[in-house]
Formats: sequence, C-alpha cells, structure tokens
Amino acid sequence: MNTLLRNFSHTFRRFFTASVLNLLGLSIAFAACFVILTQVDYDYNYNKAYPAHDRIYRVEINVGEAFGGWQTWVPRPLCEMVGACSPHVQAISVSSSSNSISDFEVDEHIYSERWFTGFSDYLEVFQPAMVCGTTASLNEPNHALISASMALRFFGTTDAIGKTIYVGRKSRNQPLVIGGVYQDMPLNSQLGNCVFSCLRPDLNKDSWSNWNYVFYFRLDTPASLPDVRQSVIEAGKRMLPKEMFGNGDELEDFDNFMRFTPLDEVHYSMVGNKAATSKAAVYLLLCVSVLILLTAAVNYMNFSLAETPMRLRSINTQKVLGASTFSLRVYLLLESVLVCVCGFLLSLLWLYLLQDTSLNTLVASDLSLVNHPVLLASLGGIAVLMGLLAGAYPSYYVTSFPPALVLKGSFGLSPKGKMLRTFLVCFQFFVSFMLIIAVGIMFLQSRYIRHSDYGYDKSVVLVGNLPYELLDRRETFVSELSGLSGIEGVSISQFILNSSDSYMNWGRGKGDNNIYFACFPVDYRYLSVLGIKITEGRDFKAGDGDVYIFNEAARKKYPWMKVDEPATPGDYPVVGFCENIRFSSFRNNDAVEPMAFFIYGKNHVDWDANNILNIRVAPGVDKVDMLHRLAEVTEKMAPGSDFRFRFMDEVIDQNYHQELRFTRQILLFSLIAIVLSMIGVFGLTLFESEYRRKEIGIRKIMGSSTGEILYMFTKRYFVMLVVCFVLAAPFGWWIGHDWLESFSDKTPIRAWVFVTSFLLVSLITVLTVTFQCWKNANENPVRSIKTE
Repeated sequence: MNTLLRNFSHTFRRFFTASVLNLLGLSIAFAACFVILTQVDYDYNYNKAYPAHDRIYRVEINVGEAFGGWQTWVPRPLCEMVGACSPHVQAISVSSSSNSISDFEVDEHIYSERWFTGFSDYLEVFQPAMVCGTTASLNEPNHALISASMALRFFGTTDAIGKTIYVGRKSRNQPLVIGGVYQDMPLNSQLGNCVFSCLRPDLNKDSWSNWNYVFYFRLDTPASLPDVRQSVIEAGKRMLPKEMFGNGDELEDFDNFMRFTPLDEVHYSMVGNKAATSKAAVYLLLCVSVLILLTAAVNYMNFSLAETPMRLRSINTQKVLGASTFSLRVYLLLESVLVCVCGFLLSLLWLYLLQDTSLNTLVASDLSLVNHPVLLASLGGIAVLMGLLAGAYPSYYVTSFPPALVLKGSFGLSPKGKMLRTFLVCFQFFVSFMLIIAVGIMFLQSRYIRHSDYGYDKSVVLVGNLPYELLDRRETFVSELSGLSGIEGVSISQFILNSSDSYMNWGRGKGDNNIYFACFPVDYRYLSVLGIKITEGRDFKAGDGDVYIFNEAARKKYPWMKVDEPATPGDYPVVGFCENIRFSSFRNNDAVEPMAFFIYGKNHVDWDANNILNIRVAPGVDKVDMLHRLAEVTEKMAPGSDFRFRFMDEVIDQNYHQELRFTRQILLFSLIAIVLSMIGVFGLTLFESEYRRKEIGIRKIMGSSTGEILYMFTKRYFVMLVVCFVLAAPFGWWIGHDWLESFSDKTPIRAWVFVTSFLLVSLITVLTVTFQCWKNANENPVRSIKTE
C-alpha cells in the first residue's frame, strides 16, 4: 500500500496538469451522474411507497373526442357502482378533483397547506403509515388528518388527536378536529402532505351529471383485475345511464369507454395531466448518465495512454531491476482504481457544497446525500469498476514492450492504439453533438412559448390570490387597488389564464345543438383589463349575470351561435364574441378549442368563488416596486393575509416547469459532455504531441511554420468533427422531435440549431488543440530531435 501511495503521489506531481484535469473530469461526471440518477429514482419509484401500490388502480372515462377524450373526472354513483360490483375490490377512494392550497388558522397563526377532500375513509385505499389515530376518523364529520411535520409546526408535538384547526380564519367558524396524524409522505407520491378532510356524505350521491371526482380502488390481488372488469361491465349494463355510452342496452366496447390505470403508471399518464413525465424522458436521463460516465472513463484511458511515453522508461527500468509484468500491472490497476475513487470522493464534496444552491431546482428529488445511501454505494462500486476497466488496457499497453527496446528509445505509435484513441474521442464528440442539438430544439420551443402572441399583453399583468374569507370585500379591494398610481385596471376571475391545461369544462344542449367548451368565470371588467378584443357584439358591462362571450373558435365549431341569442336552446345568452387567445397551454391547440368567458349571475350565486386579482400595470412602471406597494396596501386592508402577488410570466413558466426543468437538465449535461470531451481531446493531443516531437522538429528544420504545424494537427480533428456531427445529428433531432410531441402547438426545427452545435464544438476543439500543441510547435527543433 505504501508503494502504491508513493507511486500515485509521484505520478500526480510529475503529471500535475493531466492529473488535475483527470480528477476534475471524473468528479464532475460522478456528481452529474448522482444528480441525474436521483431524478431517475424519483420517477421510477413514484407512488411505490404505498404498501399496496401494485393493487391500486385509477378509473378513467372516455367522454368522446368532441368532449376531450379520456379524462379522470367521474360521477360519484359510478364510483359507488364499481366499489360494490365485486368482492375483490377491498376499498375505494372518491376524492374531489379540485384540491388547492388553503389557509388554516391555528392558535392565531396562519398556515398555507394543501387541502384534500373526499368521501368517507378515502385514504384507506393508500394505507398511509399512521403516527397516531386512524384513517377511519375521516368518517366523522368535521374531522381531518394532518402529517407529522404539520403537527409539529401547528402544535409542537405529533400527539395532536382532538386538537382543532380552522379553515381560513377562525371567524369563518369552520373547525376541523384532528382525528389522526400520518407519517410524512415521500415527495414522489400521488397524494403528498395535505390536510385531509371529508365532504358531506350525501353530496352528489345520486347525481350522474356531476363529474367532479377522481376515483381509485384497491384490489385483493392484481390477478383479480379481469374478474373485476367483467363485473363492472355487467353492473354497467344494469345501472349506467344510456346516454353515457350511447349503445342502448349494451356496453359492447367497454375498453373504449372505461379503463383502469395502475397506480405505478399514473405518474406517466397524460390523462388529466398533459405535463406528466414520460418514460422516454426517464430512460433518456438514464442513458445520459451512462454516457457521461463512459465519457469520463474514456478521458481517463486517454490520459493514461498520453502518459505512456513519459512513464515507459520508469516502468521498464523496474522490469530490468526484477519487477514482474504481473506485479506492475496490478500496481497500475490499483492506481487507476485509486484515481477513480478519489474522483468519486471529490464529487461528494461538490455535491455537499452545492446542496443548498439552485442545483436543487434542477431535479424534483431531494439531493441530500444522506437520503440516498444505496445510490452512493452503487456509485462507489461503479468508481471501482470504472478504475479497473479504464485502467486495464493502459496497464497492459504500457508494460507490453521489451525493456531493452524501450530503454534504447526506439518506440513509436501503435496503429491499433491510435485507432482506439480516435474512436474514444469520436464517441465524446458524438455525445456532445447529440445533446447540444436536442437542447437547441428545446430552447426553440421555450422561446416560442415566451414570445408568441397570446392575444393579450401578459407582460403588463400581475396576479394575486384573494383569500376566501375576504370574498365579500372583493369590490372594496378592486376599488382600493385601482386607485394606486401606475395601475390601469383591476378585475377578478376564477382562474389564471395559461396556468393550466384545462379549467372548468361545460357541456350544454342536446342532439345536434350539443356544445362542449372551457368555461372561464370572470367579472365584467376582465376583458378590458387584459386587452382582449371583441370581434362582434359587446363587452361585459356592470349588472351582467349568467351571460357568455365566446371565442371565435367556438363560433366556427358551432355556427348556429348568434349574438343576443342563447348558446343552445334553454341556455344562457351570448352577448359577444372575442378573438382567439392563448388561454391554456401550448400542449393544446387553443386556436380551435371553444372557450367562453362567463359572468356568474343569480342562477350561480353559490358558485361565485372568483378570487384571482388581475392587475394591469401601466407601461414603464417598475413591476417589482409595484409588487412591494401592493403588498403594503393589502397588509393594511387585511393584516396577516398572503395575496401571493406574482408576475404573469412566472405563472406561465410554472405551467411548463416539467419541460423547462428537463431542458435545464439536458443543457447542464450537454455542457458537462462538452467539458469532458475537451478534456479527452486535451489528453489525445498531449499523447500525439509528445510522440510526434521529433517529427515536429524535423518539419521545423525543413521550413514549416508554427501555423502549418498547428494546421497539421487540427485538420485531423476537423475530419473527426464532421463525421461525428453527421452521425449524431439524426439522434439529436430524434430526441428533440420526440420531446416536442408533448406540445400541440410547437415551433419548427430550425437549421441554425445544427449549424450552431457544429460551430460551437468545433471552435472549442480547435482552441483546445491549439493550446496544447502550441508549446511543441514553437519548441527549438534541435532540442526536440535530441530528446527523442
């Protein structure tokens, strides 16, 4: 061991630059691999923390292409029917489809938490681990379950049974008694940490027209699924309303009407969540981690081979003095393993130092080292294996020459070795080109999302959330905020434009006059505040109630709709039409999707919970300063309330957080691939320039200039770059094109992405080669020939 450490330290000092670059490349590769694999682990094990995850299924219904196709919203009677149709169904979970962040008052303190509601003991399907109490307490009215971390924040202890929290403010008189405390759920789980409470038991119990619920059920065994499916078909023939499936008395095409999605697959399902993670993205990240590790191993091998001409005399002198070839190879292998292990340990230092930085936003998982012991142990094992594999060929190569031949100095380049090193560097170029092209395509789509015409000026709009307990003071807040200098208008809506893939969908009419559209409840000021243009009819006005303004896509799809007439017979009147706007996301083609702005009137008094403040800021006003002023005014009007004011651009970015995060991941790993590739090029040019010093000296004596010698080296790399680019471009295009498929409205792929990727890698490569070869190209030729 002492000999190994002594040789390692000697080698490190003698080849300091190469050794530092080698360790740096290895540490970057291991750190990047750790970050990638935490995301892969997060996605692969999503929902698998639930004890019966392999026996839980979500019910999805196909409502027809005209109404949006497959969806997760179902009526409550259907859930009850499925739960009662077979003894194999052990438990069902019927929960509200709308669960949002709400304020809760505890001992005069306000906490914002996700509030999740459902019927009866709906958590029994998921069987969360309980600290105290049981999930059955949800059967009791006005009872709730909270997580252990919430209990500690609310009450300073997990023993919270019988304690009370209040929805919104205590003055609302909506208490929830804690009936149980569950262990915090993992980040990668369907439910997450919420305040769980129950809905009124008789709510929509027999209503087949109210599709407001999400339905899960748990089986006794996965093998029972075919029997349950058949039982549901038989029950459906007897109980389902005929209009639900349109076949009279038969459910002939059940698979095209209802399906059961395993809980393990819900994370990847785009039904109800068009921004869902795809398995292809998970596999791509896994492949990227492998490619980065392979690139790092290639770099190490190249550096080891580059050091060969400088280590041959030392190693073969040891042969002459009696050291066996086997022992030398073992020492070289152990040295290789030690280098890789040191690179791995250095990566842990980088990860520790960066764990509280913006690196955490790059992945959805927790990057804390202590939470990933298995992954760290696996990477440590990979470091040892990498050292053995990457050091195997160099250790064999450097000890394979007769000592006398080496000591005389008669040693040249091996054609096979040269071919291997060229292939390894080409592999690195291939990976770099592929990832850069892919991230370039992703950048085009991101830019397209930010700079497209939305039909209104999103850059001058701020939004905020009016707490529900202040809904009766909405007009007061609108009046007060409208009086601030720099504000051109304030309106209130139920939703934020572009914040979701879908909103509230309404179906109206029957037969040939049946319509289906996204409904966007607003107040009468909304369209003028956002600058949405009316194409026919009029804008909303004060006093309007239960009236529509449809977009042009609705009029095109339903040509019978006219101004001042009901949208369908017996429905509410249409007072106008507006331009098509971007109201959801680029995952939908909003230009052809019907939508309507609607004002709640006397028929929807109980529905009116519009609480989104939309604030139009005058041009040239400092929006950051405006955020501070808004916070000061609202604090005076409603002390302790959080209105969560933010830029509309921020809301839009949040809607694409999955895609933007994946783009940032690929961007970072592309840069890492470029860095590792350049380290590999550095090692290869170091190898060649050392071996070709005599040739360089002779060329200098024969009159070659420094520029000509540099050109001799770089032209070979240029050929390699062209070949690798031609091979990598289709793969990069395929990755980017596959990623774009998640968008309905997408940018065309531009040629400049491919040109830029080639020029970027080529420029960095030429600069690296020039830097490395400059010294030998300018060296005194007499000295070069003499030392050879």
